[in-house]
Amino acid sequence: MTKALAKKSGNQKKQQKILIVDDKKNILTVLEAFLSEEGYEVLTAQGGREGYRRAVQDRPDLVLCDIRMDDIDGLQLASMLRSQGLELRFVFITAFATIQGAVDAMKGGAYDYLTKPLDYDRLRRVLRQALSKVKVDTVHTNRIVGSSPVMQKVFRKIAAVSASNVNVLITGESGTGKELIARAIHAQSQRAGSSLVPVHCAAFSPALLESELFGYEKGAFTGALDRKQGFFELADGGTLFLDEISEVSAEVQVKLLRVLQEREFTRVGGTDYVNVDVRLIAATNQNLGRLVEEGSFRQDLYYRLNVIPVEVPALRDRPSDIPELVGDILARTCKREQLPMPEIREEAFSVLDRHSWPGNVRELQNLIERIVVLNRPEQIDADMVRDELQVSPIEPRPLSRSPADEQELIIEALRRTRGNKSDAARILGLSRRTLYYRLEKYGLSGEIR
Repeated sequence: MTKALAKKSGNQKKQQKILIVDDKKNILTVLEAFLSEEGYEVLTAQGGREGYRRAVQDRPDLVLCDIRMDDIDGLQLASMLRSQGLELRFVFITAFATIQGAVDAMKGGAYDYLTKPLDYDRLRRVLRQALSKVKVDTVHTNRIVGSSPVMQKVFRKIAAVSASNVNVLITGESGTGKELIARAIHAQSQRAGSSLVPVHCAAFSPALLESELFGYEKGAFTGALDRKQGFFELADGGTLFLDEISEVSAEVQVKLLRVLQEREFTRVGGTDYVNVDVRLIAATNQNLGRLVEEGSFRQDLYYRLNVIPVEVPALRDRPSDIPELVGDILARTCKREQLPMPEIREEAFSVLDRHSWPGNVRELQNLIERIVVLNRPEQIDADMVRDELQVSPIEPRPLSRSPADEQELIIEALRRTRGNKSDAARILGLSRRTLYYRLEKYGLSGEIR
């Protein structure tokens, strides 16, 4: 490509931002050079954890991501970002091409799946096609749907808390849409002109979460080559959303308490205090009051977080919202995939109504998206729904379950799915990354069948 053509291409695509995620630095360098020459704005991340941080911070138009990486694989990364409400377009690349790998990638929401060594002409075409698709407006994508009395109560609570500047604790089972509630509160608040920064606490080890939240100074640890701002500084003037706050370690709880009390903190490896103006919204699917009684969560931090509680109902407690939710999910999915809207038959709704929805709205969304993307149907009938619900669901347990109950629930899910962690995560309503974290936490990393 000549410089003149490259310049012209850059002018055409200057608003299109691509994030490359790979754990091999040489691959990042080659792809960055190629895509820069193509005129794209290019971001790079070495590994899945860094990819998660960059995606949340920079909101790229497309993620070009290796599937197999040492820390977080590409499918886990896509799942984590989707659980945060980020509808990012993924193109996966891998040196380990299998039919099952391709199927898993497409089920994981990939636009396409490329194998190494890369065919750069094909890569160019795939990126052009992926980025030419009509973008779904993210505000519309993240809107909260529901006309039931319990959801109307939630909407009234959102309106009330949005007018204030106090901390909010959102509780509810996995998949109920707690981040959407947080985004709605932020969007209606006086901080709407500044950033809302979402952080999935369970996605990071305790040491890594501390450095991601509070940043670090140059030389703070091996690999800290420069000073780095943390999520608190990125959210200055806006809102920080901490999902799965129950997973935060005791050490990080101490620093969180200080920043809530004093509005200041020190970076990892630093001694100077950094002042911030941040509203904190936290969310959990656990009973924090019980964790306080058990001694695993600080009582003073709990009181600081739980100034205004907002409880999000489970989908099984608002079944009258299912038709409206299905219509909204269908409209968004078909718009994104540029497909005609299928008709959904009454008997299909009957099957949906009988399901217990342990994964809540997220499970319903995944179900409808899979049906549309894999079948491209003119009609959605009962058989299609039954086929996608073939893994027997686990009956939902109360939000206030103990760690022992949670272990039992995870073991039961793994036994029902014969050790398939992806299926187990789906019927538990968890991201795969969160399930892996729980397995490690409870010493259940071995095979369970």
